[in-house]
Amino acid sequence: MDTDNPFEYDSENDGFYETSLIERYDLQQVAKWAEHMLPFLLLLLAVFLREHFQGVFIMIFTSVVMFKSNGIVKKQTALKEDRRASVLAGFSSASMLYVLCIYWLYRNDDLAYPLVMFPLKETPSFWHAIFTILVNDALVRQAAMALKCMLLISFKNCRRYNFLWQGKMLTLVEHTLLLYRALLPISVWNTFFMNKDYGALFSSVMVGLYLTFKLSYALEKVRCFFYALKSLSESESLDGIYSTTNQVNDAGDICAICHDRMYAPTQLLCKHMFCEDCVCQWFERRTTCPLCRAVVSTPHLKTFSSGSTSLFYQFC
Repeated sequence: MDTDNPFEYDSENDGFYETSLIERYDLQQVAKWAEHMLPFLLLLLAVFLREHFQGVFIMIFTSVVMFKSNGIVKKQTALKEDRRASVLAGFSSASMLYVLCIYWLYRNDDLAYPLVMFPLKETPSFWHAIFTILVNDALVRQAAMALKCMLLISFKNCRRYNFLWQGKMLTLVEHTLLLYRALLPISVWNTFFMNKDYGALFSSVMVGLYLTFKLSYALEKVRCFFYALKSLSESESLDGIYSTTNQVNDAGDICAICHDRMYAPTQLLCKHMFCEDCVCQWFERRTTCPLCRAVVSTPHLKTFSSGSTSLFYQFC
């Protein structure tokens, strides 16, 4: 049998050999096409980077700073009373200065317009719309992390009971940020879709569909914001209820997560008790009890008591 002919029929294997050769031949053709196109695509990428070098650099730079800052805030939050106020104050000041510098750099453009829901000066290109949305999304998160640092400073020397509010306040700040970030792209995409070159009918339909899609997403963020706000007036923890002294004595005063004396003991629905801070950080990643694995985490509200910030970009 001539294996160079992909269309040769193998009677012994009912045509499976022929099918295998055809598939192999198709893959080889795809590989050759990709190999042929790759140099040209790299040339296009080089031209794109040449034309938009500053924009690409700013987007990468703001993303790197944001990821690094998120780690700093989480680390300082985990230190509890051992956190350093000087580090938090310095980081907060540097963050705000950095944000102001970026907006000052683009003071003659319309980068800051979405912050107050103003439409852009003119219809943006797709690249300009993406750039405006992503940079604003990164900068407002950076500003929110500066606010979180100020909250951590204020809670540093509080009494133990007042320290319990830290997790709720950090959660409220993050859900407020998520709601605001959900609204930021609206003015940008509204201006983008209202392009006179598309025609009035098409533009109106696109804007209507976008706002309809956006409404359901924004309502979910509003609901989470009010849940976080409501939690401030409740005596219960975000993930359970605070345990009494007798309950702690009966269960033992050792947290199964940190293996230390319980700090603000919190009882879950399954009756197991842990430090509130420990169990809140546990529920950042899981929804089950650390001991019995019963599903006990609050289903309607994600907590951010660890000081973390959502790192996913809000494109639309």
